Amino acid sequence: MSTTPLPPNLQPRDLIASYQAILDSLSKAYWEASDLPSKDLIYGVQQAISDIITTLTTAQVENLTKQFIALKPKIDATNVALGKIKDQVNQITKNIGTASMLVNGITKILAMFP
Repeated sequence: MSTTPLPPNLQPRDLIASYQAILDSLSKAYWEASDLPSKDLIYGVQQAISDIITTLTTAQVENLTKQFIALKPKIDATNVALGKIKDQVNQITKNIGTASMLVNGITKILAMFP
């Protein structure tokens, strides 16, 4: 198994807080989404983010790197889906505030994984 080091700018608390903020925004966007494909996309990402938050929150400090390595494929897939939501945000919600929160939160998360 290869070891993937934590990205240098990644702090676990920042990652958890960023994913939690986007999860909150996605919850609002879900109810504002006007079509089923958008709701399905959002729901799937919400489930993945919940799993990531749960795993990172319960990880012991000494196991964080090991936990991160195990979560990396899920984080990568979730980040791809977040990018898709970011690209489609104007189709998902017409609420400018929600759209702005989503774009800002997603941008922050994606910046943690250059």
